[in-house]
Amino acid sequence: MKTLWRLDAQVGVEDVRSKLPADKQGAYTTIQTILNRLAERGLVKRKRHGKNVFYRAAVSEADYYSRSLKEALAPASDHARRAALAQLVGDLNPGELTEIEELARDVSARRDR
Repeated sequence: MKTLWRLDAQVGVEDVRSKLPADKQGAYTTIQTILNRLAERGLVKRKRHGKNVFYRAAVSEADYYSRSLKEALAPASDHARRAALAQLVGDLNPGELTEIEELARDVSARRDR
């Protein structure tokens, strides 16, 4: 997924494979299988052009990690969820914290619409 997010375009299997770190450049068919499985999970969009298949991330990196955090924290109690999020926020440097505050205001404003 990191490679697809970085490329931010419709790409073929070889495009993805060639951008992977050398130790992760598996066989063409291995990369193709992984991309197809990601497509089946709704994380990647596939588009066929003739005999070629092109792939593109279907979700942004931020949406992916947001969804992952929600799923990880879903079984937690309200108190544990808030404490975990506060701990994550507490680990941010002041510049990151300011950015998070701005993003939170944007989210709140959209929610109020």
